[in-house]
Amino acid sequence: MEKIGLLIDSTTLTRKDFDDYDFIKVTQLKVSFDKETYDESELSIEKMFKNLDEGKRLMTSQPSPTDFLDQFKKFYEEGYTHVITIVLSSKLSGTYQSGLLAKSLIDFPLEVDVYSPNVASYGVALGVKKIAEMILEGKAYADVNKRYFSLFNDAFVAFTLGDLDNLIRGGRLNRVQAFLGKMLKIKPIIQMIEGKLELVKKERANKACLEFFMKNVDEYASKYDNVYIDIVQMDMLDWAEKLADMLQEKYKSIEIHMTDYLSPVFYSHLGNKGFGIAIIGE
Repeated sequence: MEKIGLLIDSTTLTRKDFDDYDFIKVTQLKVSFDKETYDESELSIEKMFKNLDEGKRLMTSQPSPTDFLDQFKKFYEEGYTHVITIVLSSKLSGTYQSGLLAKSLIDFPLEVDVYSPNVASYGVALGVKKIAEMILEGKAYADVNKRYFSLFNDAFVAFTLGDLDNLIRGGRLNRVQAFLGKMLKIKPIIQMIEGKLELVKKERANKACLEFFMKNVDEYASKYDNVYIDIVQMDMLDWAEKLADMLQEKYKSIEIHMTDYLSPVFYSHLGNKGFGIAIIGE
């Protein structure tokens, strides 16, 4: 009889309800400030920003192959027969490569698949939730695997930021661009394209960002029978709720989830103010 486990990385821990699934395990990305290194889940958002405000340089690193192999061994020892592993985009991190290497080192009877969709964070969590529901319902591993491709074949992630400081820190805007952006009160829209974070638009108002998000939802609603949405907000609840209200008014059958937490790795890039959307269609 099949017993299916689900392995994710720490950047996908954006939903508290993942703690309710005993078949989910997590590999940790590492966050370092000078000589201090933390597992991502152990680092509070407050401590991370305190270190950044003090001028300490932040560095991140992927889980090692040994980290993955340790989790695979735990699954095996707990009687699991199959493990589906879903991690953030390989264009952003070497996490996927570590998972693949660990899979090649398995010397015990455990069937493992390792996947890296072209999204990250709450975009991965949106699809992982559907995978977890299938496992909970006792679906066959072949069907769970097939659903992965259905969910992530055309996944979408985009967001806007309340300030530009962290784009400067991350090297995505130079200081001249950032100065002009602040003067003009530019609202950058970042989208994940082929697994990479790209600056795709510069709007003058949050309303225009809402319209950009709605336009993409409209495209998904026209193509797919089932559309799932995650709205993420970082200290911009009012705008996230406006987006949710617009969606609920226009689309009665679309499933909407609201997220108010991102992992430290993504906060470090995006800052602590902004809102965005993830979309999956089937």
